[in-house]
Amino acid sequence: MTSQPTRKDASSRRSFWPLPPRVTYPVGKTRRQRQQQWRQQTNALIMVLAAAAVAALFFVIANWQQGGSTKAVSCASFPEFCVPLAGGSTEVPALEAPGSRTLDAESTAAPGVVRGVDANGFPTIGNPDAPVHFVTVSDYACPHCQDYHDTDLKRFIEDYVLTGQATFGFVLTTGTGQFYSETASQAALCAGEQGAFWEMSDEMFRLARSQQLASAFSLSQIRDSANAMGLNGQAIVECVSSNRYASFLRQYRVFANDHGVTGTPTTLVSYGDTNRWTIVQRDYNTLKQLTEAAQRQ
Repeated sequence: MTSQPTRKDASSRRSFWPLPPRVTYPVGKTRRQRQQQWRQQTNALIMVLAAAAVAALFFVIANWQQGGSTKAVSCASFPEFCVPLAGGSTEVPALEAPGSRTLDAESTAAPGVVRGVDANGFPTIGNPDAPVHFVTVSDYACPHCQDYHDTDLKRFIEDYVLTGQATFGFVLTTGTGQFYSETASQAALCAGEQGAFWEMSDEMFRLARSQQLASAFSLSQIRDSANAMGLNGQAIVECVSSNRYASFLRQYRVFANDHGVTGTPTTLVSYGDTNRWTIVQRDYNTLKQLTEAAQRQ
């Protein structure tokens, strides 16, 4: 009796065929499976977007907390700037002028300490008769300038400027923030017409720490900040739009270039009434040593 070939024998006999075995494909996804996959992908995307939104919110909150809030122009909020206004600008006599604002408290600074504008057009605070004078070339958009303003600079003003031993002035530049810094610089100078240059400078640094420059130094934000500080925000915006202080900013740039300033913040010193300026280290201890040495001369 002839035996039938097994499945294995039949398969081996067909192995000589040159074509590959029949290819099989997985069964396509059903409509229900596709819908389930789409829901899973959509949920994953929503979770990613939600996580990004939460991270952005925490970033904004952290920056806002670091930047603080707008402070009103007053001796209580800005004791380091609570000194009589003396003016001094021949080009723009309203800048930090004596009648621009009445202090809401008695100044605790030494006699002779005032805030005004020096012969170079720099907003300055201190006793003009002090033996040593400092200026800092700064940009509101510069992160290092923001740190310096809140640390060494304020400490030095409290310890040596308000005591009448030195003066300190601002030379505003716009290298870091370009157009935005120019707007902020003019805003601070325009606020000086309301006796608030130093206070607005503090606000410009705060805004730069807490927001993007495009929003921090927008005219609408400047108006809102000025109003919150108790100033006439609309008057400041109109002053900025008029470019009233553009010539001042050009003078500041010329001063910085002529004295070899290549970055911000850069601090310079001058002695007596020589008006000869030299770059020095900007840290508190250096300024302290130079001031104490000038007092002994």
